[in-house]
Amino acid sequence: MKISRRALLRSAAIGAAGVAAPSLITRYGWSQTGPIKLGMVEPMSGPNRYFGESRTDAVRLVVERVNAAGGLLGREAAFVAVDSEMKADVAARRARELLLGEKVDFITGFSSPVNMAVAREANAQKKLFVSSTTLPTDMNGSGFMSTTFTCSPNAEVYANGLVALVRNSPAKKVYVLAQDVGSGVVMGKHFARQFAALKRPDQELVGEEYHPTFRISDFGPYITKIIASGADWVVTPNFGPDLLLPLQQGSQLGWNVRVATTYLNDPVVLKELGAAAIGHWASAINLITIPSAKNKEWIKIWRDRYPNGQNLSDIPDSSTGMAVNAYSWMFDVVKRAGSLELDKLIKTWEGDKYSALWGDVEMRACDHLIQTGIGKAQIVAAADIPADMRFFEFPFIGPATLTPREEISIAPGATSNSRCTA
Repeated sequence: MKISRRALLRSAAIGAAGVAAPSLITRYGWSQTGPIKLGMVEPMSGPNRYFGESRTDAVRLVVERVNAAGGLLGREAAFVAVDSEMKADVAARRARELLLGEKVDFITGFSSPVNMAVAREANAQKKLFVSSTTLPTDMNGSGFMSTTFTCSPNAEVYANGLVALVRNSPAKKVYVLAQDVGSGVVMGKHFARQFAALKRPDQELVGEEYHPTFRISDFGPYITKIIASGADWVVTPNFGPDLLLPLQQGSQLGWNVRVATTYLNDPVVLKELGAAAIGHWASAINLITIPSAKNKEWIKIWRDRYPNGQNLSDIPDSSTGMAVNAYSWMFDVVKRAGSLELDKLIKTWEGDKYSALWGDVEMRACDHLIQTGIGKAQIVAAADIPADMRFFEFPFIGPATLTPREEISIAPGATSNSRCTA
């Protein structure tokens, strides 16, 4: 099966950069068997397009650095990106084209329905699916596939991070607002359960609501319920327009709440919100203001490569920084495995320890889920962000700290994965 031109990126400019750029770096003695390729099934159209654009920019930089250091196994590294349209059926078809037509060696995706579809196709072809973003808990639990490696906490671990943040905050009355599919439901419900068990005596959950995903333009009815509940904090795993609109409209309607979310370190959302974002909280594994040496090093590397920023979201933070970490780790595993054989790759990565941008992490052997702390930071005015970590002149995340993984990890015996509970 040959991948069609129509299946490639909707944007010709991005497509040219994503496919052609890695092959520009060549070295004498590289194998003629072709590059080691990562296939990316990304949102390259519609309102979430900027996620795909920034993630491909991240992978482009990783690939360039791998090739500049001599490549892998005597071959160059490369990537091919296609548009998922954020639809599971489209993503499955594009994944098959990448796996069977482009003969990619690894594959990834973005968003829960897309990741589930792409992971199944990868497993069928005995190729590794490597996720740098949150997966539904079942993908590391009862629905575990040995070909899936998750370089981001799953929905339940992220929910635990939000519980740790909120229970140690001044919050008294908490409301959950989440998307009605995939990780949104898992994260919202797990937060509600854990918060009920771990909250302080003076805290309570006053509401829990799930809304259609990316189909709501007027969040007024939801905001009215939140205000009526007396909530002073709102917890949401929403992202993109489903994060921007409630925050924007809530501010306009006069709600008086703090919002805690896993995706508020999103410059596209924060630029639109402006001063209305100040005081809310982001909880995520990769926050650009975590003062680790490796994080600071990558800020410099990124600025040197993208001095003017190709896109607003082109900073090594959020899903972009997570992509840098995941695929740098993946290529490092290939190098140490010394092979693309599936069994050798799996054996090398299981239990592996790695120095991530934000700190030390480990790939748990039983469920292939990263074990990591989660960062937290409040949105502050640009002037309050250290100059060496400041990218924008609008409010963004302030200095960040890391919640230790011991406080948020799911114990192996508490998972639904029989490999972990045995």
